[in-house]
Amino acid sequence: MIKEATGKVVLKRDLTEEEMREVMEEITKGSASGAQIASFITALRMKGETPQEITVAARVIKDKVSMIHGGEDVVCVDREEITVERETILNTANGLTEGTKTFNISTATAFVVAGGDLKVAKHGRKFVSSLCGSADVVEALGINLDMTSTQLERCIKEIGICFLYEPLAQNGLRHIIALREKIGIRTIFNLLEPLINPAGAKIQVLGVYEPRLTETMATVLKNLGIQKGLVVHGQDTLDEMSITGNTKITEFTGGRTKTYFIKPEDFGLKRGKLIEIEGGDKKKNAEIILEILRGTRGAKRDITVLNAAAAFMVAGRAKNLDEGIELAKQSIDSGEAFNKLERLIKFTNTEHRYLRDPYEVEMGKSPGNHFQGF
Repeated sequence: MIKEATGKVVLKRDLTEEEMREVMEEITKGSASGAQIASFITALRMKGETPQEITVAARVIKDKVSMIHGGEDVVCVDREEITVERETILNTANGLTEGTKTFNISTATAFVVAGGDLKVAKHGRKFVSSLCGSADVVEALGINLDMTSTQLERCIKEIGICFLYEPLAQNGLRHIIALREKIGIRTIFNLLEPLINPAGAKIQVLGVYEPRLTETMATVLKNLGIQKGLVVHGQDTLDEMSITGNTKITEFTGGRTKTYFIKPEDFGLKRGKLIEIEGGDKKKNAEIILEILRGTRGAKRDITVLNAAAAFMVAGRAKNLDEGIELAKQSIDSGEAFNKLERLIKFTNTEHRYLRDPYEVEMGKSPGNHFQGF
């Protein structure tokens, strides 16, 4: 099916729901070759993915992901990334910012939101290149990522924040990682990563790498059952709300959807320059996050505060972004955000590690209880 689908997409024709499902089943089951997958996802990117194509692809992968349970009232806030509920599990993964040089804004945001009494589940992966993925910086902060699903659930309930390190290899999609590294362009898989939220989001803040995608992804989120959400695209920072320029936001709740633009000056924040929020390797980015959580002021704190404000607003803790900004500042200045980091480090390093050792992997032994995800 993937050959036929690629031919159709090359002609700029959209796939039907059934065609997209068949292709994604072939890809996830390993039936399609690397060359076929690369051709398909590249052609799809050039055509432009439709909400229906993205929705179907997300559902196929979600069916293969093991879920974690943080309680009946858990929600997710996602920004490629953030998702929410009554108490909120905030998933601030950082997958779509590969074209920027910013520090791991969403990781800093996760601690600030957790410090404001929302439950946070951040989902991320490592980068093979010199880029610093969210999992890389989390490890550099001293957090142990080798956790079982049961440990992750306890972590959410006891600490209020956890990090879901989900190598694609854990659900048979390791071949996709290698392909994405070789292709070197954003594809539908960049859009899918933040949608596969293992914590079961009902409310979500999602960042996208192109402004045209805010309306598209708002439709996808609604198709996937998200009840309330924001889809954002920021100048220079792409999938984060920006302090260097305008941020485009598509907001939806119930049957209502609206798109608008904001700028940092609207909230009393100084407009910054991209160089002021640049990061580096995982060690550098970890140092930046520590500085923010310890109260250092400046552009890096401002962009973190603005992004945390969106989570507070979507979760219903703040009536608007202005109130959300005040909650974010309080989370940092009270020391609660930094306290969440310290408690998380202690919790994850006193739990037993669970990943298989190299011998078990080589011998093909089945792992014990472990978290599987996309």
